[in-house]
Amino acid sequence: MKMCVVAARSGSKGLPDKNIKPFAGRPLLAHTVEQALQSGIFDIIAISSDSDRYLDIGREAGANLLVKRPDELATDFVAKPPVLSHALRTAEMEAGLEIEMFFDLQPTSPLRTPGDIPGAAQKLEANTDLLNVVSVARAKASPYYTLVEETVDGRVELSKPGLQYGRRQDLPNCYELNGSIYAWRRQPIVDQRPALTERTGFWLMADECSFDIDTPLDFAVAAFVATHHFGWPETR
Repeated sequence: MKMCVVAARSGSKGLPDKNIKPFAGRPLLAHTVEQALQSGIFDIIAISSDSDRYLDIGREAGANLLVKRPDELATDFVAKPPVLSHALRTAEMEAGLEIEMFFDLQPTSPLRTPGDIPGAAQKLEANTDLLNVVSVARAKASPYYTLVEETVDGRVELSKPGLQYGRRQDLPNCYELNGSIYAWRRQPIVDQRPALTERTGFWLMADECSFDIDTPLDFAVAAFVATHHFGWPETR
């Protein structure tokens, strides 16, 4: 049995109510619920929220499990793993069955191609040594070439010093998490493991799909790309 959760807390500070802000004609979180439905791979599509309003919007978009988040899991200081574990336990109690594969689909990353969710699932299923698969984009800065860190004495140095390359194309491939898809086997969710483990694979997504909306500028840029690249309705 496969499930996904769209975790949508109501207390955003940088962009208030960002998870339900109108985006391309729909509340933002509705796009992720609809993409989960269109993937055709999930038995359970859940919304986890502290807000009844958010849960209702998720249900209207097609979610078949509403997970009301307790107060202790709805603060600014709570990490994602206990939220996911709570959703998993709730789903298993409701279904009376054990979840085999669990997806965390971030509502603030609404731009996915139809192949992204099934592709990540297939990669996890095909590689039994992996605990999870995370979606990534090609890194805009290389730790071997342009990404620097501040030292304790106020200087900067390469994040990955010691390797000298004459050409950019000779550098190792580097990626950054884009937040869109996290696919897990069951036990790491129960154990509340972090997103990156010693057995984490990746699913590469296009740059134009790799937006994590957290600020008004993020929202405006993602809305522009949605309309002018993907042909979605204009955001008003």
